Amino acid sequence: MKRFTAHTCLLLSSVFVTAPVFAQEMTVPTPGSVEGGATALPQEPVPATAEAGQDSPGGGEEIVVTGIRSSLANSARVKRDSQQIVDSISAEDVGKFPDSNIAESLQRITGVAIDRSGGEGQFITVRGLGPEFNTVLVNGRIMATDNPGREFSFDVLSSNMIQRTDVFKSNVPELQEGGIGATVNIITARPLSGRDGFHFSGSVGAIYDTLRDKAGPDASATASWTNTEKTFGVVLSGSYTKRKNQEDTIAIDGWINGRPDIISVIGGTPTLITGADPRYPAAGNVNVPQSLYYQRSQEERERINLAGAVQFKPRDNLEITVDGIYSKFTVSGVVRKMDNFLAAPYFEPTFDSNGTATGLGMIGGDFIAQNPGFLEANRDRLTNNGLNSKIDHVYNLTKRESESYQFGGNIKWNPAEDVEVRLDASVTGANRVSPNQYLVIGALLPYSYQFDLNPGQGLPTASFDNAIINDPDRMRLHYMGIDTNRSRDRGSEFHLDTKYDIQDSVLKSVQIGGSYTQRRKINRQFNNSDSNCTYCGYQVPIASGLLEGYDWTNLLGGGQNIPPSLFQFDPQAFLAYLNDPATLSIPTNGRTPAQQAAFAQQVLALPGGPFGVREQLRGTVNVQEKLTAGYISMQFGGDRWAGNVGVRVIKTDVVSSGFNTPVVNIANTPGDDTLQFTYGPATPVSVSNSYVNALPSANIRFNVTEKLLARAAFSQTVTRPTLTDLGVNNDFGGRISVPQSSGGNPSLLPFRSTNYDLSLEWYMTPVSYVSVGGFHKDLSDFLELQTLPVNRFGRVFQDTRTRNGQTGYIRGIEVGAQYAFDWLPGFASGFGVTGNYTYVDSKVQREDTLADFDCGYNGLSPHSANGSVFYEKYGISARTSYNWRSDYLRQCRSSQGRPRNRSSYGQLDFNVAYDLTSNFQVYVQGVNVTNERVNEWSAVEDRFLALQETGARYNFGVRVKF
Repeated sequence: MKRFTAHTCLLLSSVFVTAPVFAQEMTVPTPGSVEGGATALPQEPVPATAEAGQDSPGGGEEIVVTGIRSSLANSARVKRDSQQIVDSISAEDVGKFPDSNIAESLQRITGVAIDRSGGEGQFITVRGLGPEFNTVLVNGRIMATDNPGREFSFDVLSSNMIQRTDVFKSNVPELQEGGIGATVNIITARPLSGRDGFHFSGSVGAIYDTLRDKAGPDASATASWTNTEKTFGVVLSGSYTKRKNQEDTIAIDGWINGRPDIISVIGGTPTLITGADPRYPAAGNVNVPQSLYYQRSQEERERINLAGAVQFKPRDNLEITVDGIYSKFTVSGVVRKMDNFLAAPYFEPTFDSNGTATGLGMIGGDFIAQNPGFLEANRDRLTNNGLNSKIDHVYNLTKRESESYQFGGNIKWNPAEDVEVRLDASVTGANRVSPNQYLVIGALLPYSYQFDLNPGQGLPTASFDNAIINDPDRMRLHYMGIDTNRSRDRGSEFHLDTKYDIQDSVLKSVQIGGSYTQRRKINRQFNNSDSNCTYCGYQVPIASGLLEGYDWTNLLGGGQNIPPSLFQFDPQAFLAYLNDPATLSIPTNGRTPAQQAAFAQQVLALPGGPFGVREQLRGTVNVQEKLTAGYISMQFGGDRWAGNVGVRVIKTDVVSSGFNTPVVNIANTPGDDTLQFTYGPATPVSVSNSYVNALPSANIRFNVTEKLLARAAFSQTVTRPTLTDLGVNNDFGGRISVPQSSGGNPSLLPFRSTNYDLSLEWYMTPVSYVSVGGFHKDLSDFLELQTLPVNRFGRVFQDTRTRNGQTGYIRGIEVGAQYAFDWLPGFASGFGVTGNYTYVDSKVQREDTLADFDCGYNGLSPHSANGSVFYEKYGISARTSYNWRSDYLRQCRSSQGRPRNRSSYGQLDFNVAYDLTSNFQVYVQGVNVTNERVNEWSAVEDRFLALQETGARYNFGVRVKF
């Protein structure tokens, strides 16, 4: 095995488009050994290994850089040698990233927090800015996403094929724009960066979720071959994962803010009151829950990933790279839900000092029977709201079928000693199909029931008679929504970058380049929205034998008056019953048999019948974006300093196309308050937008001492609106009490930020360092998904769409460190620690504010921290990590136009591996091993929204390499 001393110098050269890494054995230079300028995307490490604690023949100390230490040393090197402010996560070995999910590794980086889907990391937030404000590159290029917007889903890529992921927190002109929070570059393997010959690594194991109590396979492999002359090489990697997970939830579907009707008993007589009752606060509105529901979601998540690269170096001054990556990700889910709508009027509610309903009664058949005079006197006001209390049993089949790919080629040519030219071209695409069946049965209850919030005492409860709500003879057909949404994302990029090195000058080099990028995203809606209320109103009975009980006595640990079971059914048999002409002929909504027969013929004549999906042109989003960019960047340097300054100019052209479908009628089924919309003919519509941004930037790094570095950075950045937010689409729904609308906003402008950064970094050893930094971002034209009241068709709709307008700032302090106790004797020398803490302060100015709540920025936690303890020696490689973030606002205007906050959350993970031989290793990895739960609330903490549990997840198996 080759040995290199710690004094080996490493000179990094600039990389414009790709930043490959393959070999994980590497030289670790001493601090201060790197000369000259830095790069936008740091170059790969130089292969080398060393043994720790031994002296070299020449007397120089040699350092262990394998496994966890290799990963940490590589990350420290990237951080130290870049002129930008950057953090990095590196694989511990070929095909062995620190976590099974890339996002879960990135949360270990200072200032990075994540959002999870099914207990698995999906999106990242950097310095308080959510996924839509972070640019994610794969090998320096944009990769299409199956999401409706630009947000990159990290769960579509297996971590087994990733060699390094860099998070750039300050900008340079040659780096693609769009990341106000950060630019993330995911780096896959390159064969010429590794050793010659044939090499293979692979793993076979399983994934086990405790809440689901089921395991699935997890396998991966990476193989490479490079000739002895290092002029040709091939690397291929692949992975397969099938995971079975579960999420249990109890939730309130938002709080309605207003002055709702209530029923009070005055002088023994029920009286309808519209706001003058002493139960209301003296001033201001009250907040009442829309519904209380219990839910269990069970999923099967199957992921197939393939990646490869071929490199050819016919001459010393010419290198050609062709690479590609492919992902197929399928999530199949079954959601079982019991939902209780809490619609006005409310019987004798109670409110606390914040105007929050702490208790209220829903009106059942018993009340109506005992007070016929009250119903008759208020029939016009009450009938359409469906006065009876209701219970719904929901059976929801969901699916996410996505494919994504990226293919590209890169030519690096040095026509002269001091000149480098790079040409890069790539194409990318993603498809997503999301079929969904939302089948609802339910009953009008014969009794009134009571909702209690139970603030400070536990979960909200509803006083049910379990024998009645699970009586199959009482169940009736209700709402049946069938839909299939399709998303298509296509893009292409072309980059030309040149670099001119300058000798014997403070100006070290000049980079000039340009790029052209085009991207088109199309979302299409297919559903039965014109007939989903064929059975609304709880009037048609269900045939015997279609229903079966589902027991969930242990949902969220049981108790809390959670109903022990609900109904489920075979969806195919159920839909066959719904489409049966005999079922459709049962008279409903006051129709005569003849009228019902005519209605049945009308819905059966629809394409696919009443429960077939039909394209809804009003929901079409078709956005094309073209970006033309040019830049100049100059690198300077002296004996103890290096820096760069430059500007990037981008012209953005956007065309948004779709259809306008006017609403010609709004109605509802008697006895049910679900709104039904009738639309007129669709007409094409198109909106164009164009703008130019000039984005200057400057970075400087100063070597205070050999081990102490100081940095400063300035930049202006933009984040363009996510493509589907620019649609011309509009959609309508909701209930009589809360009409809802949503859609796109083609007039959106890019979100702009002026950024300032300072940092100080002390590198004690090639592995160990301490850093502290501060940042300030002045924000304008902030992009945010908002829900605002809008007058439409004579009603007040809660309208949800992305809007511009907010200004403000985000500023904070980051502290990070990692330390290896290599100097300790014997067993103790295997220990090390890593950790970081981020504090973020912010201010936001909105044109519209909520009456009782001043929102900050979505996704921003004022405090976040990560800590890990690792051990690596005697064939043992182990790490325990804890990740924590404080309360944060998920969305200022969420369900019912009210805030959605998430309480502080901490999660404990671990990795343990043992080398059976030099070629075989067994491992186990635990995620959320203490089974922490997610808690969400509205404007005030007592205003409960949700409690979610996903359980712990364990990965285990065996790895092999040779």
